Amino acid sequence: MDITGTLVLVGFLVFFGWILYFAIQSSRKDVEKKQQISQSLSFSPVEADPKLTGEISELYRRPGSQTKYELRNVSRRMIPDGEMYLFDLVDTSGDDDNWTERQSVAIVSPYLKIPPFNLFPKADQKYALSGLANKVLEWGMSFVGTPLDFPEYPEFDARYIVTSNESTDWVRGFFDQSLAQYFSRTQMFMLHASGNIFTFSEMGTNFDTSDQGVMSQRVNRALDIFRLLQK
Repeated sequence: MDITGTLVLVGFLVFFGWILYFAIQSSRKDVEKKQQISQSLSFSPVEADPKLTGEISELYRRPGSQTKYELRNVSRRMIPDGEMYLFDLVDTSGDDDNWTERQSVAIVSPYLKIPPFNLFPKADQKYALSGLANKVLEWGMSFVGTPLDFPEYPEFDARYIVTSNESTDWVRGFFDQSLAQYFSRTQMFMLHASGNIFTFSEMGTNFDTSDQGVMSQRVNRALDIFRLLQK
């Protein structure tokens, strides 16, 4: 190899090395920032045990799917009626990791007896293409579970779509007036729930998990929902 080829190779290796170095540093700072914020909110870093990983993964896995999930950057806070977690959920099924959730909240409690359901926000009806967008959403969510209508709660029905892959009658009965009124006053909330566990996050490009105030609000909202779901 001539001197020019050698210099090109060395230059490439140095460039690649710097990219790898900065990627590692960025990932490390991200983890440190998440730990700092979680600790400020009275959470403590913990290892994700297989039981918790399995329970949360099952909430997100489509029927018949073999998707593999990992929990990362997990922290825990004990609450009077159970345990609360902050977590990242990563789909590791493909060649590249796909981040399904970033610092979402999970609450596990023996006082929860929730029918299996998913709750997702609909497009705001003030936009011209919201009707089409919501039809596409309902079609996509039909692969997760059966979409349910709540005509008795029109404001709630206009804001959210609820699906379930089990007893739809149980879910309909579970969503009483107090739940419907609460969610009709919110926007962009997402819930995955079943049995004694649910997860909560918000959809939106402006949500900053590195902002302590934003994360504090997320935790408080999850606690509000927890109180409503205890029946």
